[in-house]
Amino acid sequence: MKFENRTAVITGAAGRIGKALAREFGRLGVRLYLTDIDRDALSELADGLRRENLDARTIIMDVTDPKQIGDAAERILKESGGVDILVNNAGQWPRGTLLATSDELWCKVVDLNLTSIFRVTKAFLPAMKERRYGRIVNLGSIAGEVGLPGFCAYSASKAGVIGLTRTLAMELAQYSITVNCVSPGMIGDAPAPNPGTWLGRGGTGDEVARAIVFLAADDSGYITGADLPVDGGRILGPRNATVKPE
Repeated sequence: MKFENRTAVITGAAGRIGKALAREFGRLGVRLYLTDIDRDALSELADGLRRENLDARTIIMDVTDPKQIGDAAERILKESGGVDILVNNAGQWPRGTLLATSDELWCKVVDLNLTSIFRVTKAFLPAMKERRYGRIVNLGSIAGEVGLPGFCAYSASKAGVIGLTRTLAMELAQYSITVNCVSPGMIGDAPAPNPGTWLGRGGTGDEVARAIVFLAADDSGYITGADLPVDGGRILGPRNATVKPE
């Protein structure tokens, strides 16, 4: 995969998928701007990348704070001269059925998982349009594709991410900007203890990261509006039937 002099911004970079993605991009020569609200975890990640001689810079940014987003985007664009890749990775998955979900929790989850993508993308988009190049990858979820009982706000927010991704893909195609979504299933310590996948296991952050890298590469310029499940086949339905080997 080709990444010719590319610069990437990753939100939620200190999380499981963010860390794996930073390493994958860094080893491919991508210049990194890593954002998160966890200062210590972000610093630890950057130190590890620098020990591998990888190009990484960190910025503390709360993706629910419009001012912090604006300030971070201004700084990044000024330093880098332009961002080629934006990965909207920040998010949370708190439990809650409909009746157990308060208005406050609903708004918090939707703001973090969905509205943040609207705000962060809007901050970096004018520069991408001017350069007529961009790769935007949003983190969806299998919960946004088929639902996840007990995670009402999370499922709704991730369904919104998939819809926003497809709409932006149509709006931005004329500027050679692709917009895609990666929808993980049960990754690492994700909420369901029994993955129920056809591959018989949960996934890893590295496996999700490699899917994101694929969609962000120069070579993937004819893929836009896609929602790529990385879920061990879980979207096909739960593994509750026995398939006999031939």
